[in-house]
Amino acid sequence: MESAVQKIAAICFLIIGLSHIFQARAWAEFFIIVRSKGEAGSFLTALLHLPIGALIVSFHNVWQGIPAVLTIVGWGYVLKSLIYFTFPRYGVKMLSRVTIERSWEFVIPGILMVGYGGLLAYSLLKN
Repeated sequence: MESAVQKIAAICFLIIGLSHIFQARAWAEFFIIVRSKGEAGSFLTALLHLPIGALIVSFHNVWQGIPAVLTIVGWGYVLKSLIYFTFPRYGVKMLSRVTIERSWEFVIPGILMVGYGGLLAYSLLKN
């Protein structure tokens, strides 16, 4: 089961990471629209992160090597969702950081996602 979750995560990280790199402005526009929905926008953000986070923590309890980072990321997504669902004003505050002028900031997590997605894929292929 762990390898299946790693495959899903590798695919998601590679695709979303590349999108963050090449479409940073569109991501900024997306989150500006989400933010305009107020506290409901905080819920939308939580809903984006909870499914993959819950999948990871439910079926990927690995605490060694490259895959251990995935378990940590999964718990991070679950925690983020919990915070954004239970303290939606905080979620709106975090979303207020997003501007078109700062859209380049989406490139940084994009690079990290592509890098880690590639590491996960490599880890899976070598086994």
